[in-house]
Amino acid sequence: MADPHPGVSCSTDEHTLYSVTKRVTIRVKFLLNHSEGSWFAVYTKPRQEHIALENLERQDFRCFLPMAINPYQRRSDKKLRIEPLFPRYLFLNAVADQQSLGPVRSTRGVATLVRFGMELACLPETVIKAIHNRCEPDSGLVRLDPVPAEPGDKVRVFDGPMAGLEGIFKERKGEKRALLLAMLLGTETSVEVDALMLQKAV
Repeated sequence: MADPHPGVSCSTDEHTLYSVTKRVTIRVKFLLNHSEGSWFAVYTKPRQEHIALENLERQDFRCFLPMAINPYQRRSDKKLRIEPLFPRYLFLNAVADQQSLGPVRSTRGVATLVRFGMELACLPETVIKAIHNRCEPDSGLVRLDPVPAEPGDKVRVFDGPMAGLEGIFKERKGEKRALLLAMLLGTETSVEVDALMLQKAV
């Protein structure tokens, strides 16, 4: 029933990326065109979204796991970092009075079904379609843009020789460089880094 889910090991090779992402597009279009029931949110165990997806589909549940290209690509990465758009969440379509949801919680990879109080969380079809509309037509993947840093934001260098360094974003220097204030050897110092290597610190 279930094909191996795309995105687990996606190569930057164009042929591989095309064939993998084409399956994503076909799957999502099929789900949207054939959904008759309600959409429920499934909360998975850490890093087991694909395991949950595969095992739910083996039970004939129709599922949607939107995938996204991580905007923070390390230079050492030899493959595109394709990850779930919503870590630990996937969506399941079922007609509640025709298909029991009881087996979902005991499915390998699943932690639970999302509830609001005693009621299962039910997502409107418009939400699922809105997510689908964010997918690139050719790949079926959501391409996320890096979160822009503004002066005064706390940022972290996630790659390169200064990986792990945290500081306060000060200003941009051209399109590819950025200046931040960081503590080095106990002294606050201005450091110039590659702007593409920055992400907002939590």
